[in-house]
Amino acid sequence: MTPTDRPLGYWVKHLDTLLEESLDRVLARSGMRRRHWQVLNVLREGPQTRAQVAEAMLAFWVAASVTQTDVVDDLVRRGWAEAAPGDDLYTLTAEGEEAYSRVSLDVATLRAQVTDGFTPDEYAAVIEALAKMAANLEGSGSDQRR
Repeated sequence: MTPTDRPLGYWVKHLDTLLEESLDRVLARSGMRRRHWQVLNVLREGPQTRAQVAEAMLAFWVAASVTQTDVVDDLVRRGWAEAAPGDDLYTLTAEGEEAYSRVSLDVATLRAQVTDGFTPDEYAAVIEALAKMAANLEGSGSDQRR
């Protein structure tokens, strides 16, 4: 069986599973989960309220037992984020920036592994093709019968 014998959906789901598992392993080495990493990225953009963190995470957050508030609280407990007393704006602490920097090297290594063997043009073509497929379905009312 060759790769082209399998449908696109197989490869998309298989790759998604492998990406999730690989990132989980990378983050676990630093005592983090994916949600920690995502919230650290949001807070690196600048001070954020809990509502802003939640809004920024909507596209990535699936129904889970942990909420964005739980993750922000955990980052505060770790000393990686803080808010001034009486303030709802959270920022990364120096320790949070250090944790982000440490893990970002491992994440960059994983990203390089994923794209190994691709030229920049090949990678761009893959991303463009996937984005076009998504746009085709988003704009078509994918539940319509043809």
